[in-house]
Amino acid sequence: MNLYLVAGELSGDGHGASLMRALQTKLGKVTFSGAGGPEMQSLTNGPFLEWTSHAVVGLWEVIKNYGYFHREFHRMIAEIGKLTPDAVILIDYPGFNLRLAAALRKKLPNLKIIYYISPQVWAWNHSRIPKMAKWLDLMICLFPFEKVLYEQSGLRTEFA
Repeated sequence: MNLYLVAGELSGDGHGASLMRALQTKLGKVTFSGAGGPEMQSLTNGPFLEWTSHAVVGLWEVIKNYGYFHREFHRMIAEIGKLTPDAVILIDYPGFNLRLAAALRKKLPNLKIIYYISPQVWAWNHSRIPKMAKWLDLMICLFPFEKVLYEQSGLRTEFA
């Protein structure tokens, strides 16, 4: 099994590392690559970018760092195309990861895209749910009410 994971913040790094450990226990040999923080990096055995140190908050910080995020966005798409993982797992970080999911679906339509730790679209933007259903193959949520919400859109959803 070859998986590519993306977490953009330290909290996502911790959740991602826990997920990676669980997958190793369940599946045995798994190759992990992608981008995240130091916890995930310690479990990675493929190409990996430590980038949680670049996490930003607020519009001004995003604008100041736009070039970096733009480059990394396109680098990740190219790297995923080259590595051809069995699946990409996007962990939280919706401002970046939902855009990445849409771009990956367009460029690599057969790629399995999984979202771990649902964005709180139920609180801030219900209209994104049908779009997410087109981009994602599986949503893994932390709250039981999210499962029903996403499944209404046709998105396969699991409650973890």
